[in-house]
Amino acid sequence: MNTTRKAEIDIAKGFAVFLVILGHIVIMHQTMFRWIFSFHMPAFFILSGMTFHPERYSTPGTFIKKKGPRLLLIYFSVTLIGLAICLIRPAYRTFTLENGWGYLLKAIFYYGQPQHIYVGQVWFLAALFFAELIAWGWFRCLSEKSAVVKGWSLLILALIAVNISRINPYLPIGQRLPWKLDTALCAAVFVIAGVYATRTDLFGRLVPLAPFLVPLFVWLSYYLGPCLITYVNICDCVYNGAVYYFAGAFIGSAALILAAWWSPSLPCRPFFAFWQFCGRNSLQIFVAHTFVTWIYAEIFTALTGIELVPAERMPGRLSCLMLSLAVLLTITAFLWVFGKLRQHRR
Repeated sequence: MNTTRKAEIDIAKGFAVFLVILGHIVIMHQTMFRWIFSFHMPAFFILSGMTFHPERYSTPGTFIKKKGPRLLLIYFSVTLIGLAICLIRPAYRTFTLENGWGYLLKAIFYYGQPQHIYVGQVWFLAALFFAELIAWGWFRCLSEKSAVVKGWSLLILALIAVNISRINPYLPIGQRLPWKLDTALCAAVFVIAGVYATRTDLFGRLVPLAPFLVPLFVWLSYYLGPCLITYVNICDCVYNGAVYYFAGAFIGSAALILAAWWSPSLPCRPFFAFWQFCGRNSLQIFVAHTFVTWIYAEIFTALTGIELVPAERMPGRLSCLMLSLAVLLTITAFLWVFGKLRQHRR
């Protein structure tokens, strides 16, 4: 089994995780926010699909045994740490428990989406687990079928995904399907696309056209995203203008990933080495960034008296960008020092 990491995938994950940080800081529903949310999480699911090998799992049990500890145990560990921090800090305890323990525990253990704590973004781990499980089943059942059958099945899966919220009023328990299964249906489409992108070496073949395609894809994703549709969010199963959503999600993800594939041929290797490091540590950055973001916001408020509220009250786009960079650099510096200390001890 080849376990060599592909540098381009790590660079793409580095780009994507920075967009996650920025997307959680810019003012909600403004143009930049809508643009980022139109493709940043689909890009993560596609990138996950590009390293997913369904043929390695002979049964659902094998998949669960190998993937469960890596994704679901991390979900619970990070969630409980975030909850503990919020309960210890008086400023956040009341806010965390404002809807009661029942609501909080249901969000963690039933919906798979922690609420009002530092690490709400770990819903991605639960959604990815079930998205890959759905993708595994899809390949298991349809790997020998024709391209026409596969295409129609993906279209049906996408249609079910964008309409899944219609069943919510009829659920016997809760207001949504448990464990991000509704999000996982849509995410599975992107995971499957990622598998085929690797199998066909799609982005490797497109690299010669990258100087033309990357700017074009960036513009198209902007046009298909905030220009044609309003708020979309795969986490909340909000797919306004579903056709535009999928087109924008795929094209925006393609721009990001193709830029990463193109990067080794460009100058400034240290610059891309930094993004590769971010990508290798994207999970740690992903789960920690909201905590660091709010710490910085609180420090800024204490020093200046100006209240910063990420995603709600920020002075402008430049302040959002600077805060995002500060958060990313802080986490990566900590991870770099931690890695050096581990090497020294060995």
